[in-house]
Amino acid sequence: MKLTTNKNNILSNNPIVNLDKIFDNMFNTTPLFHNLNEIYKTGDQVRFSPDDESLTVQIDLPGVKRGDIAITSDTDQSEVYIKAKRDIKTLDGAQEQTYNRSFTVGREYDIKQITFNYQDGLLEIDVPRRQKEQYLRTHTL
Repeated sequence: MKLTTNKNNILSNNPIVNLDKIFDNMFNTTPLFHNLNEIYKTGDQVRFSPDDESLTVQIDLPGVKRGDIAITSDTDQSEVYIKAKRDIKTLDGAQEQTYNRSFTVGREYDIKQITFNYQDGLLEIDVPRRQKEQYLRTHTL
C-alpha cells in the first residue's frame, strides 16, 4: 500500500515522519482568530530590562503621537496601564488603531517613583528598585 501526499506534503511512506509532521502542526502558536496581516503590521514590541537599580520597560509604538498616549499606574496593585491610539492607512482611507497593554511590577520596585519618556516611537518606562528594608519587615515575638 502506498501513501499519497497532499499539497503540504503531510503524508509520506514513513509513519514516524507522518507523526512528527502532525505534532509540528498541532503545536503551531499562530493565533487562530486574528488577522495575521494586522498582527505583523503593528510592529509593537515590549522589552523588560531589570538591573540592580531599576526595571526599564521599552515599548515600540510607531506612528503614535505623544498626546495620544495615556499611562495610568495603580500603586496598590503595582500595575501600569498603557493606552495609545494611532491612525493607519488602509485601502479605504485611514483607520484608528488602539493599543492597550498592562504589566505588574514586583514589590521590590517603587511604583510611586515611576518615570516615562517617549521619543521617536519608543516609550521607555523606568521603575526604580527599592531597598530591601523598605518592603521586608522583621517581626519579633
